[in-house]
Amino acid sequence: MKNAVIILFAAIIISGCNEKSKIVDPASLPKASGGQVVGDTSYIQMQPIWTGLSSPKGIKVGYDYILYVTEPDSNRVQMVELSGANVGHSQYVKNPVAITEDRRFNLIIACEYDTIVASRPVTVAAIAKIRLYDYNHDISAAPVEIVHHENVQNQIVRDGNGGLVSGREYTGVAVLPDNSYYVTRHGNNNSSPIDPDNMVLHFSKNDLQYSSDYIDLVPSLLPTGSGFAAINSLSGITTFNTKQFGTDFIVTQVDPANAFKVKWFTFNPGSELAAPTWSSRLSLDQTKYAGGILPDMLSNVFVSPQAVMVDDRSNIYVVDSGLDSLMKFDMTGKLLHESFGPVKSGNALLNPSGVTYFNKIVYISDTGHDRLLRYELSTDFR
Repeated sequence: MKNAVIILFAAIIISGCNEKSKIVDPASLPKASGGQVVGDTSYIQMQPIWTGLSSPKGIKVGYDYILYVTEPDSNRVQMVELSGANVGHSQYVKNPVAITEDRRFNLIIACEYDTIVASRPVTVAAIAKIRLYDYNHDISAAPVEIVHHENVQNQIVRDGNGGLVSGREYTGVAVLPDNSYYVTRHGNNNSSPIDPDNMVLHFSKNDLQYSSDYIDLVPSLLPTGSGFAAINSLSGITTFNTKQFGTDFIVTQVDPANAFKVKWFTFNPGSELAAPTWSSRLSLDQTKYAGGILPDMLSNVFVSPQAVMVDDRSNIYVVDSGLDSLMKFDMTGKLLHESFGPVKSGNALLNPSGVTYFNKIVYISDTGHDRLLRYELSTDFR
């Protein structure tokens, strides 16, 4: 009943906001034409290719049927209609790397925040919100509100190549059905048993951070190591829009030493005899699989996965910048034929770093080429 109320409430908001924000009707969107076939029976690349972007990174089709694109190099978020029309960009937001939208039409952005401490500039990881509904969906008029940031003691210090030397950075954000959201955090100081740098944080819909003990992320997930419970070098996160998978989340990691770079976690509430934990939704027991072979998603098939998302059938999409590839898995972790890399795509992707899905179309931020690519499964329109 609770989920039904949430869905109904979201529908009411969308219908009420439609007049003000001119939300695009998905049925009116153009179909693929004259595109490149990618793979045997897989995707057709839709035309035209969307250019005019500066190293696009995080992307998300929101609940308002609008595509949002972060441009860290330009310190802004672009707002793009699904027809391809660029309708404006946000006010200044420093280094936005990941974005999502809740059901109240608030953009939630993993970014950075500049402040002054003892007369010297300091930069810390931050979460920003842009409240589109309050500003008639005019992204250029809506202020960028910093709703949370790290303590200045955890200021970001990078080397000449942009690598993190010290401090904490936020790398991903994903919203839950109740409008609360997860944030992935990365850093090099993980000696604290209570507050290590490597963490999955949980915030309420009103941006209050829940205690780590409340969601039991620290006791069962390890900030260092190379095993399945390790959550170091987090690069992205996604959640599910279904009651079936509730508070589940999938993370991506770029640590070369980690054999499990894409992990699907589910919460086990425990019992009187067992503590609550987060564990793999996919079984790690090799004896449960034919030939003792783990699902493809749990094998060492990734190099540098940057982002992950799920579609309305709980298929899982991962973009890997080390392989210049899109990988698609079903909910059992099986790698599907619609996946493609440089050979299948004709080297279409260069350093892809963001992926989102809507209405049978996969959108990819082709960061190395300063553009967005769209792919539609060919069997969807035969």
